[in-house]
Amino acid sequence: MTSTRRPGKEGGAGAARVAIRLCFEASPRLLVLVMLLSTAVSTLPAALLLIVREIVEAFSQGDDGRATTWILVLGGLTAARVALAALLSVRREELTELVGITAEQRLLRVTGFAPLERFDDPAWYDAVARAHDGVTWRPAAIAGILIEFCGQIVSLAGMVGVLAVLDFRLIGLALLAGVPLLVQRRLEARAIYLARRGTTELERRRDYLTELLVRYDLAKDVRSYGLAAPFTRMHDDISRRALRAVVAASRHSVARGLVAGVLSAVCLVVAYYLAAGQAQSGALTVAELFLVFTAFNTLVSSTVDLFTIAVDIEEHAAYLTDFVALAYGPARPADPPSEAAPVVVEHVPEVEFQGVGYAYAGGSPVLREVSFTLRPGEFTVLVGRNGAGKSTLVKLLLGLLGPVNGRILVDGADLAGLDPARLRELIGVLYQEYGRYEFTVAESVRLGRADRPLDHERLDFALRAGGLDGLVARLPQGADNLVGRMFPGARDLSGGQWQRLALARVLYRDAPVWVLDEPTAALDVQAEAALIQRLRAERGRRTVLLITHRLETAQTADRVLVLDDGVLVEHGSHEELISRGGSYARLCAEYAARSG
Repeated sequence: MTSTRRPGKEGGAGAARVAIRLCFEASPRLLVLVMLLSTAVSTLPAALLLIVREIVEAFSQGDDGRATTWILVLGGLTAARVALAALLSVRREELTELVGITAEQRLLRVTGFAPLERFDDPAWYDAVARAHDGVTWRPAAIAGILIEFCGQIVSLAGMVGVLAVLDFRLIGLALLAGVPLLVQRRLEARAIYLARRGTTELERRRDYLTELLVRYDLAKDVRSYGLAAPFTRMHDDISRRALRAVVAASRHSVARGLVAGVLSAVCLVVAYYLAAGQAQSGALTVAELFLVFTAFNTLVSSTVDLFTIAVDIEEHAAYLTDFVALAYGPARPADPPSEAAPVVVEHVPEVEFQGVGYAYAGGSPVLREVSFTLRPGEFTVLVGRNGAGKSTLVKLLLGLLGPVNGRILVDGADLAGLDPARLRELIGVLYQEYGRYEFTVAESVRLGRADRPLDHERLDFALRAGGLDGLVARLPQGADNLVGRMFPGARDLSGGQWQRLALARVLYRDAPVWVLDEPTAALDVQAEAALIQRLRAERGRRTVLLITHRLETAQTADRVLVLDDGVLVEHGSHEELISRGGSYARLCAEYAARSG
């Protein structure tokens, strides 16, 4: 189970370290350049203040030439600061964008390669939702804030140096003025974060309702049953509940802000009183008094900014705690090899289930002691009532789930120890709930071998064998035409055409084992007959496991496996099972009665 422990300071500090790490991953060279520019820009304000003092003193002493010289220096440094600040802004924006891309890539790898069991855990969904919230900008924000933090440190050090020469007591007052504001901001940020963390499930429900109202595949249902109004009301109710929780968490912020403001003002008054006394006693000149007031205000502002930056880092880091745990924690999925060589499979393997059982977390067994062998080149049909465990068996065969007991062997080797890349090369799969990818026809079919360049000869075969050549011929751009509804120029497909496109991916993959789950569900009679003919043609050359409710298909298979309530109750040819008069014979009788 995914932990729902409330993150503390360690999690926030970890997120800040990860943000720095992301900067290095994004672009070390750019990070160094930005830090140098930030240091240069932050050093100049103190230097400019000292130059202003020199100008005022020169004018007060009647030395116009010296004053003119310092004015020209002031103008040159001001222009340089503006130019450097502009360059810093551009480079900093580039770095933060790269950090955002790097962070999102990390999260995409987590969700894309996570074990299938994670998707049965609601706590994992909550963690992913929190991690995804702001992943494209929060790491980038932390990176930008850290750069600003370094700049503020440099600027603050410069102002401290200026005041230390004039009146050291003012330094403590300036730093003290920022403390109440820091405490107030930190308490408010923490309260709002905890409130938002507590509303994660509400926000997921709200996002789900939004999705229901914009999905094309649900549009008919929503309109036929008049669901737009109730879904909108539910969305509004959930949104307001989440908002009330956040508002309640920040209800004390105004009072705390007033107290912080009064305490900071007291420090300011005391500092000005001390500076005025120094001027009256002659310890400070007029130019130095001006310098004290300006430096003190700048130091207070820099101190408040520095404390605010520290709180901002902690706040963003707190929101990124789940991202850090998912993307960098010990339970993260292993990164796939970046340039793995394609695995070459030279023969059709034998697959054997030995006493395999499986149960989902917190549930009763879905499969129990299932044993059978898929012999090389055999056409096998798996049948059973809804809920018998057929889809779970497929997930186990593909290594998406691991058996609770028993084992699955591929050519005598335990599937659990098989290289995932090799296992993927062995199998081409068509799920009952197949993916509808809104790419071009060619791109969608090529997903069957996405790790390799497009093979036009294999593409033509897959389109022809999948019954899509006629459709492609009618599209304005042929196989390069987009399909779906989301993008301009796309052509939407019927349910049967989408299923043929998914089948074409299996054909294009040309794996030695085919696993087809209800492959004819959306096909018309003619297309179904063509598919069955294709499966017959693969006998001896490829192992085919077909899951179906259409029992006519079973009559053409080499062997039929009958699954009932998680148990393999029968297996044999169609004729053998009919003659036994068992579960399969009863299924056939019921099917014939419904069809007749």
